[in-house]
Amino acid sequence: MTASQKLSIALQDIATLLDTALAEAAGEPLGFVLVVSCDNVAQYVSNTKRANGVELIKSLLQRWEAGRADIPAHYNPDLTKGGAA
Repeated sequence: MTASQKLSIALQDIATLLDTALAEAAGEPLGFVLVVSCDNVAQYVSNTKRANGVELIKSLLQRWEAGRADIPAHYNPDLTKGGAA
């Protein structure tokens, strides 16, 4: 079995773990799209409808193309993991 096949089988379980971890971190459910590269093929898993996932990815690409940070905390090097310093 190739690495891509193994990953494809595992992605649903990974998504369940990620969904739980993100909800715990944020205190509420969040939509996500996880994109990974394996064997030079992009694979993804999401907890949103495809159209919503497309919008998430488009908005991320627009921010990257505009040279903006993903989140305001990325502008503040004094912030530490878990909160403000």
